[in-house]
Amino acid sequence: MANGQDCVLIALMERLAAVDIGSNAIRLVIGQIDDHGDISVLKKFREPVRLGEDVFSKGEITEKTREKALAAFVRFRNRIKEGSIKHVRAVATSALREAKNRDEFIKDVLKASGIAIDVIDGVEEGRLVYAAVSHRVNLNDKVALLIDIGGGSVELTVVDHGERKATQSFKMGTVRLLQLMQSRGLKESNVRLLVDELMAPAREFIAKQTAKLHIDMAIGTGGNFETLGKLRVALLHKNSIFSMTTDEVSQLAAHLETMTVKERIQFLRLRPDRADVVIPAAHLTRAVMETAQTDLLAIPYVGLRDGILTEMGTKITNA
Repeated sequence: MANGQDCVLIALMERLAAVDIGSNAIRLVIGQIDDHGDISVLKKFREPVRLGEDVFSKGEITEKTREKALAAFVRFRNRIKEGSIKHVRAVATSALREAKNRDEFIKDVLKASGIAIDVIDGVEEGRLVYAAVSHRVNLNDKVALLIDIGGGSVELTVVDHGERKATQSFKMGTVRLLQLMQSRGLKESNVRLLVDELMAPAREFIAKQTAKLHIDMAIGTGGNFETLGKLRVALLHKNSIFSMTTDEVSQLAAHLETMTVKERIQFLRLRPDRADVVIPAAHLTRAVMETAQTDLLAIPYVGLRDGILTEMGTKITNA
């Protein structure tokens, strides 16, 4: 018969799964809690289901996209079952927040896969991102601006010496920008002007929250930043994928603008659903960094899904 300590160790070795239902893709990450209470990521899966393409142009999820999403959730369910995972949390962000038929979609997903979806607001999204970053980066001795760029929204979080001071969400994500460009008949060369036009609320937020603070660094989270970090090495011939400067972000945007989406896929080996949003992501990053007057961007390779796992792990170990 296992003693109390053995029971704790068994509990701490449990696997858990987080599902991030974004506007550009749906992701599953499977993690495991070790005997120190830390979480290690075991597997990551990504399904290129762009919910935002429907929602930001039509206001709802179309039947074709719904079918693709349901198939993705069934695959996720099978992977969760294969891993005998009991602890699962699925979180949806901008696209489902705005979809007129979101309740129907959530019911369909639950019926098809058994996965219950929790739709969160932008502030909660920023809080979970902060949880992920704070477990990877020491924020106690600096003022940092966390930037999470998604397909539908951008979450900005000001952290003052480890304390999350404020979070706000802005409707200027990459897929939303693509839809807006298409509706206005704009070309990629106009992305910079469009981003600068939409930045006014974010500028106001940054100015208000940092009036008496000096931002030491920006921290970028999510897949867009992971791509920019890798492109920094591939295109600018730098050594690290974990940081970059404002000027380097601008250089990347300029370089990418000389290539077609097809060329970015072929020569840079970007996924199709990353190749078309990487330029809007670069310009959003540049605009935020310029507004915050910081030249250093750290890329810790974490995102919303990691924050979900972190919070789940904390609840399990404290139970």
